[in-house]
Amino acid sequence: MEVLESDGLDKLSLRGVAARLGVRVNAVAWHLKDKTGLLEAVADAIVANCVPAHLPPDPEERVRALLTSLRTALLSHRDGARLAQEGSSLARPHQRAFAEAFNAALHATGRSPQEAAWTAWTLMYFTLGLVKEEQTPPNRTLCAEAAEADPTAFPSLAKTIAHLMADSFDDRFAYGVDLILSGRSAVPSAPRPAPGPQAE
Repeated sequence: MEVLESDGLDKLSLRGVAARLGVRVNAVAWHLKDKTGLLEAVADAIVANCVPAHLPPDPEERVRALLTSLRTALLSHRDGARLAQEGSSLARPHQRAFAEAFNAALHATGRSPQEAAWTAWTLMYFTLGLVKEEQTPPNRTLCAEAAEADPTAFPSLAKTIAHLMADSFDDRFAYGVDLILSGRSAVPSAPRPAPGPQAE
């Protein structure tokens, strides 16, 4: 965790951890095997306390509470969202416990197993993406180019640009979670055709 906070995810390695501990790299590898094991272990440590002891009785409120707890944990560590993506493993105990509580709450909303799974994916992709944006320095060039868009040629962009560039992450998080939870639709019973050239 110290290496992650001081050097960032790109420099988190078995060798870096060994150097911080003052031991040979083989000693770290004996516990974690490889870089994948290291990332999984650190990601698991970050989500260790993401299942609150007291969750709301309402299942949708439980979903919100769990996601809020996860977002807070990821934001409290450098490169937290990227680490959660690269170190994701349900073989790790804390990640598995969070996934169980999260999926149980979604099942309790009345969703079918497939709908619960797809809703879980959508909420996790949204949360990780938003946290990753929060932890990444903004592209000032892109912002400046967008701000200079001609309102006559790009009227819709001109109307929304201030909101697209705002740093209102807490409000955007709450809005996105509410939107996903309220926007239920029928799960297709048959797989949709893969995208590709249309048959003549």
